[in-house]
Amino acid sequence: MLALAAAAPSPAGAQPASAGDASSAEDAFADALALYQNRLYGSAQEAFADFRTAFPDGPHAAEALFYEARALLALDQSAAAARRLERLQTDYPAHPLAERAQIRLGRYFFKQGADDDARPVLRRIVEQNADAERAADARFLLGRIARRDDRPAAALEQFRAVADEHPDAPPAPQALYQIASVHLDAGRPAEAADALERLAQRYPDAPQAQTLGLALAEVYFDLERYDDVFAELDRRRDQLDTPADRARAAFLRADALRRLSGRLDDAAAAYQRYLNQYADGADRRAARYGLALTRYRQGDFARAADLFARVPEATDANEAENRDIGEKAAFLAAAARAEADAPDEAARAFAAFLDRFPDSERRAEARYRRGRALLDAGRPADAARVLGRLADDAPGFGKRPRALYLRSRALTETDRPADALDALDAALAAGLPPDLEPQAAFERAHLLLRADRPAEAADAFAAYRNRFSENENADAALFWEAESRYRNGALPQAAAAYQRYLRRRPDGAHAAAAQYGLGWASFQQESYEAAARAFERFLRMPAGSTTRGGPYRNDALLRLGDSYYARRRYDEAEAAYDRARGDARDYALYQSGQVRARAGDTDAALDTWQQLVETFPQSDLRAEALFQIGQAHFQEQRYDVAASAWRKLLQLDPAPTLAARAQYSIGDALYNAGRADAAARAYRAVLETYPDSPYASDAAASVQDALLAQGDDGSADALADSLEATDPEAAAELRFRRAEAQYQRGATDEARRSFQRFVRTASDDDLLSRAYFYLGALYADAGQLQEAEGYLRQVVRDYPDSQRRADAARRLGRLYLDTDRPERALAVYEQLGGGDGESSALALYGQGRALTALGRPDEAEDRLRRALTRADAGAPVAQDTRVALARLYEENDRPGEARSLYRRVAENSRGAAGAEALYRLGALLLAEGRPEAAVEELQRLPELFAGYPEWIARSLLAQARAFRALDRPGQADRIYERLQD
Repeated sequence: MLALAAAAPSPAGAQPASAGDASSAEDAFADALALYQNRLYGSAQEAFADFRTAFPDGPHAAEALFYEARALLALDQSAAAARRLERLQTDYPAHPLAERAQIRLGRYFFKQGADDDARPVLRRIVEQNADAERAADARFLLGRIARRDDRPAAALEQFRAVADEHPDAPPAPQALYQIASVHLDAGRPAEAADALERLAQRYPDAPQAQTLGLALAEVYFDLERYDDVFAELDRRRDQLDTPADRARAAFLRADALRRLSGRLDDAAAAYQRYLNQYADGADRRAARYGLALTRYRQGDFARAADLFARVPEATDANEAENRDIGEKAAFLAAAARAEADAPDEAARAFAAFLDRFPDSERRAEARYRRGRALLDAGRPADAARVLGRLADDAPGFGKRPRALYLRSRALTETDRPADALDALDAALAAGLPPDLEPQAAFERAHLLLRADRPAEAADAFAAYRNRFSENENADAALFWEAESRYRNGALPQAAAAYQRYLRRRPDGAHAAAAQYGLGWASFQQESYEAAARAFERFLRMPAGSTTRGGPYRNDALLRLGDSYYARRRYDEAEAAYDRARGDARDYALYQSGQVRARAGDTDAALDTWQQLVETFPQSDLRAEALFQIGQAHFQEQRYDVAASAWRKLLQLDPAPTLAARAQYSIGDALYNAGRADAAARAYRAVLETYPDSPYASDAAASVQDALLAQGDDGSADALADSLEATDPEAAAELRFRRAEAQYQRGATDEARRSFQRFVRTASDDDLLSRAYFYLGALYADAGQLQEAEGYLRQVVRDYPDSQRRADAARRLGRLYLDTDRPERALAVYEQLGGGDGESSALALYGQGRALTALGRPDEAEDRLRRALTRADAGAPVAQDTRVALARLYEENDRPGEARSLYRRVAENSRGAAGAEALYRLGALLLAEGRPEAAVEELQRLPELFAGYPEWIARSLLAQARAFRALDRPGQADRIYERLQD
């Protein structure tokens, strides 16, 4: 290039450069050229432009202009490039690069489809009488542009000029071919044939001149213009003199028919004719292969498989081509078996293919399809092995991710969820095709669930919904997220997810299962009203719904009954139990008895339990029913009948705990029947037979009680110390403490029974008041508020000096507040108003809350302020009082004072009052329209009050609302997700 530049004349008027300037110019040009050669086109363009500015008259000025134009072309700045090339032609018209620049620019525009830019450049080359080769190139490209513009006459003019005026130029053969193509497009096959004949005569070695007898038909075939193939074959039928040409024409006709939509039947007939007439023709194997492929595409897979199997292997001179046909035929024979729903045969056929063609390029594909066929054939273990080896042996196989995915499914079917999960993760890491990603993600979440990883499964299902929200499985993923959270024990989140699914798809495929799951999630959270609604809806769903029938229906009926039972809606509970059938009937009868007993219909309860005992002799609940029969008789003071029922229970060899309880209850029945000696023996039997049971200690105390009631001092001495033997008050204290211990260890039924037995016999006022307090607390904890109220009132009214009177009054006051009876709560708390210190503060605090509930804010504020003067500043009651006072201020439009108190409690208390105060401070700020300040306060709560999850949850919800108000939905959504988790 440098030599070419040195030979070029300088522009007129240029002066020779000094030696120093010449050296600098050479260096600058070399640097710019290096940038261009390294494809740094932007830097190169700037460097050449700088060169031309620095050395406008230098020896490389024309070259710099040329390469700057080429750099601009590479940068897709064709307009700027064109200006440079035009300047090159203007400033350096005699330079050899000027003509090259023009044709290069024309070709560039042509390739870019910029015909309007290419046309004037190419015309200028022609008009300037350029050398023959460039003129031919320009005319040929002008002809191509004319064809693109659908101007066949103009195209023919240019192509004819190339062929006639520049016959020795490289594009001349192509021009003749284009002439023929234009005539063919115009429906002039004779003119097209004439052009092709000239091509063959003038350029026998040109690619277009290799075959003329069927050349036009072959061209049409290659161009996929099959109707023209038929027309040309028909036109030249009489010219085909040799059997080989006629055979080839017949084959072309069949092959063209196969490629035409809707002509497969004609193709099959044409192939068969070829095979009948030219059994030894050169295309016989290709024809047999084509016939088989035609049947394959017709969907006649079984027939196609047989035909492929009959395509012979190569034995003649054209061995390579025929071997390829044989290989393809063997492969497609196996593929056809798979499509024909014969996966076992397909698997064997692919195995045979792999044995016959060990070096085939289709080997990996054959192994992949063999694995898929094995999976379809119900042989998942074999499929997993084949696909696993393929993934290991062929890391570059294009379908390797699919192979790993299928292996995951095979492992799933072999009940190997952990291995299946590993395979699926490998498939995803390998780049599973996008069309499989949604299903793979869905299956992965299921595998996590099957692998007993429900927390991860729930997150995976949630991620699936977020990523593929429009996918058909999005709603199903929501259901399975709920199932996963349920299995993980996250019951509130599970219930919320079930509800979201049901709102979205009330009639969806999983609607029945979602109602059932929602019922169980609510039931286990003791949200019995919500549980009942869910189970009722489940039972109302159509009988064909998934999980609607069978054991699920009976279980739903039982849990529905249990939910009503827990809410004391006994008639509805009994109705639900009565609807249960089959294996659930024994439980239904047992619970129906419980319902009738609670409803006060003891005789009906006894009949129901007796029906269970007689109808279900193998039921695990038979012994429980007998125990309840005895208990019912005991409550009715039919002690001998009760003892008889419990003895029958013991004959059933029940579980040790139930047996011990029954034996102990026999003692109670005998004791209450006045047969203390027999009762003592029954209690002793508990100690002897069931010494490790939870009833053993109670039995010991009961033996003592029985012996003391008899006055048998010697026997009592064996079980109690001398103080109990000689001091009845000490004995009473012992009995009281035994009941108290039962209460403290959570044995509520036994504690209640012991205290009730105690208050029937005790005379000590202090112990009696304490026992009545415990009975009130027990009934309150059990939700039996009427009974609780009676016992607590008795303590407050009848035992003014009891150490438990204040506790009983406060408990009674809370009971009245909780049952919306603030006037009674106020009366109780006012009875505690005297005195000083914490007890007085507690009374005033209760009065303040009651007055607030009564809508008397001024009096409430007075009592709460007085409570603060009675309590120590840091005492829990003081903090509770400040929170109550702040809430009063907030309710009465005094937000500033409320904020001050909330802040004080939040800073000074690390208990429940502090957590509540900090939450209410944030909520108040949010309500005042100060979301940023609210977030600042609420974000402190989880760290400062980690032991109070309820207030943390409330603070998070308030934060989410604050972020919504701040138009920061992303942070809000993350908090909602955290709450769900």
